[in-house]
Amino acid sequence: MSDTRDYFLYSGPMERLVDFDVIKSISENQKSNAVTLILCTAGGSPDAAYKIGKYLQSKYEDISILISGICKSAGTLLAISANELVFCPYGELGPLDVQMSKQDNLMSLESGLNITEALSMLEQRSRDTFHTAVREVVSGSGGVVSFATAAHSAAELIESMYAPMFGQIDPEEVGSRSRAMRVGEYYGTRLNLKFSNLRDADSMVTLSRNYPSHGFVIDEHEAKSLFNRVRPATNEEKLLIDALGEACRFPKPQLEFLHVSHIYEEINKGTAANGDTDHEIAGEADQGKPNGRASSSRTRKNKVSSGNDSIETGPT
Repeated sequence: MSDTRDYFLYSGPMERLVDFDVIKSISENQKSNAVTLILCTAGGSPDAAYKIGKYLQSKYEDISILISGICKSAGTLLAISANELVFCPYGELGPLDVQMSKQDNLMSLESGLNITEALSMLEQRSRDTFHTAVREVVSGSGGVVSFATAAHSAAELIESMYAPMFGQIDPEEVGSRSRAMRVGEYYGTRLNLKFSNLRDADSMVTLSRNYPSHGFVIDEHEAKSLFNRVRPATNEEKLLIDALGEACRFPKPQLEFLHVSHIYEEINKGTAANGDTDHEIAGEADQGKPNGRASSSRTRKNKVSSGNDSIETGPT
């Protein structure tokens, strides 16, 4: 194996079926025991993220995941498989809460935590209302009404107010969502075994349950409170991101998986020779796009921006 690193770009959704093609591409292009994966995804299947993460760990002794732009949900899960996280200024992770189809609306997604939050809110509101009602009845009667009578009246009030809302909650739905939410935690715990980059068990709980929204921004500063090894991108890594363009910052609608090691090597040679960061990359990027559903056309060309030029990657 070479002493250099392998470099790959993953831009697009995390899906089953294409995970096999990603693994196949990594196997065909591996030249080193160290890898940097530039990861840009809005998320998707935790199963696919787990498969790719476990494969990377089986093939590489040094895994860096470069967070160059949006990297949410299942992308965060895959990031747990690395021994270090590398952030560009615009890089962001997101919580691990599973996105599920809304009931009677399969085209719309919602966080698996929504129903848990709703139950917690209703429980807290009903408890607060009960205590308030009891205090007001007892104090308002000047002690004439006993606590037992006030509590009975307050309980009837709570039932009339909150019973219709609690009645709309399906216990089976609560159970299925609770099980789905545990998937990310279980996969994350297993992916963390090799490098232990998560600070502790509380970090996993925070990622999967404690953030207020699915879109919450976990930037480099926030990530340092969750992971042991987090660093900013080097100048060469930033140049690589600039060379590859928007695919590193905004996920492609369909997966683009590219082997880009030689582009980084050209950048590294240029900065070493010139002593500055104004090196332009020329040539073609190796195409590592998987087959599968994430690639709609096997013959169309994909453009990767590099400064004022563009690099076209040929048909797969």
